[in-house]
Amino acid sequence: MTFQTFTGKEYLKIDIANNFGLDKKNWDERIAWFDENEHRLGALLKQAEEPALFYAGCVAWQKAKAGQPSGYPISLDATCSGIQILACLAGDRQTASLVNVVDTGQREDAYTSLYEHMVSQIGDTAKIERKQTKQAIMTSFYGSTAIPKTIFGEGALLDTFHKTMEERAPGAWEINQTMLAIWDPQVLEHDWVLPDNFHVRIKVMGNVTDTVHFLNEPFDVTYQRNMPVQEGRSLSANMVHSLDGMIVREMTRRCSFDLAHVQKLADLIQRGVKTHSSHRPKDKLALAIWGHYLESGFLSARILDVLDEENIGLVNPKSMRLLINDLPAKPFEVLSVHDCFRCLPNYGNDLRRQYNNLLAEIAESDMLSFLVSQIRKEKTIVSKLDTDLGDEIRSTNYALS
Repeated sequence: MTFQTFTGKEYLKIDIANNFGLDKKNWDERIAWFDENEHRLGALLKQAEEPALFYAGCVAWQKAKAGQPSGYPISLDATCSGIQILACLAGDRQTASLVNVVDTGQREDAYTSLYEHMVSQIGDTAKIERKQTKQAIMTSFYGSTAIPKTIFGEGALLDTFHKTMEERAPGAWEINQTMLAIWDPQVLEHDWVLPDNFHVRIKVMGNVTDTVHFLNEPFDVTYQRNMPVQEGRSLSANMVHSLDGMIVREMTRRCSFDLAHVQKLADLIQRGVKTHSSHRPKDKLALAIWGHYLESGFLSARILDVLDEENIGLVNPKSMRLLINDLPAKPFEVLSVHDCFRCLPNYGNDLRRQYNNLLAEIAESDMLSFLVSQIRKEKTIVSKLDTDLGDEIRSTNYALS
């Protein structure tokens, strides 16, 4: 598939359509809807899913038509960012196609797709609802068994749910089950370091119940204590959330970089400068990030901030050249709330490309082995279902939508 690009005005049209409630439509359908309804946008305000943003977009549109800057940032959301990350970690093409990591030619809705598959298996729409199925899918990918049981019971419906997840999202589901299996019942905390040297520490908390007496009556008081527990379901969620956070940091670094500094680094690399300073704090951080890259296969753009003419020789010039060449031609500001990214309309293409690049780099990396090895405290090799998804991910159209 070809990566579709749009003008700033077209991104404004898409944004207004998104805030009306059409974010699950294809790009061309959203633009066509706007063109058909431009003359009556004001009358549609009360019908919009996000009326405040819809109104702000309409104001920005009027300024754009008049050739005036508005300063209004469009919004593009990841389509199921947690499942996208799991698909990339597993090299799972089937799951990737559900969540727009691999292009299918249209904007996919994973929750609807999985719900409709379940309905086709049970043959009765009255037994389950999309909203409930979505809740079961979301929580089960983060290790929950209680919520799917609450929604589907413990009979045939629950079995159909599990079978659907195993068949339609095999690699992502396998990661989920693996993270349950590697829980260590003896530790007080789990910790790992991400490729940008962000340190994650998650205390293991267990419930403790004490009996206290008040007015000669016993009362049970339950509270949490940092203690080993026999079983835990938080590893999958915490690992994926930590990567979600890293993606947000990387998006900011790769879009809002210091152009003059990056140009200087590119010049140093071009001239073959090989200085190896290693005594300064920034040198030690550069070495740490580079070490994480060698282990994980994912090079964080944070390294750009700590390299200079004194330590540029600590890193491989070819890898640095690839990182720099993948940056946008011009830096721009990004605002983010979890997996929603906002930028000025003229930078929409660059924003989407950077998000695709990050997903592709995770898919091409050994990230899952890198993280599981740290969690288990021993070297662990986790194989991928498919190791050749990178180019397809880079050209996908709806990973941010």
